Amino acid sequence: MNRSQFFLCITLIALVEVVVFALALSMGYDAFAELSFYIALLLVFVCRQRVKGVIWDERLSRVEEQVAEKTLKIALFLMIFFGLGFFVSGALLQLERPMNDGLFLLELAGGIILLYLVLWIIAIKPFWDEGDDE
Repeated sequence: MNRSQFFLCITLIALVEVVVFALALSMGYDAFAELSFYIALLLVFVCRQRVKGVIWDERLSRVEEQVAEKTLKIALFLMIFFGLGFFVSGALLQLERPMNDGLFLLELAGGIILLYLVLWIIAIKPFWDEGDDE
């Protein structure tokens, strides 16, 4: 897969995910929406692995890593903050919908953390045997 095919693949995955995610949430299938999000992230990862050639040079790669890390931290903080807020306020006011929304956000945040760790382990695995600790 070359660079233009990669960007086309990413665009198509994003468009399909937006439609599936919105439809699943509007129909009340929160678990399916969450699952579709994880599947889309895995498809992006698979597309990235199939690229032949150089997509970014080393400088852009470092910047991309920093931006991705900061974005992940901010997104997780917001999901956990709002998830806890919805859950606690829903529990105090005895409202079911805010509690469900809060649990959904907390599950989504947990799934993203788990997926991040799995992908990080897969990415770092080739370098585990390099270097000996003395």
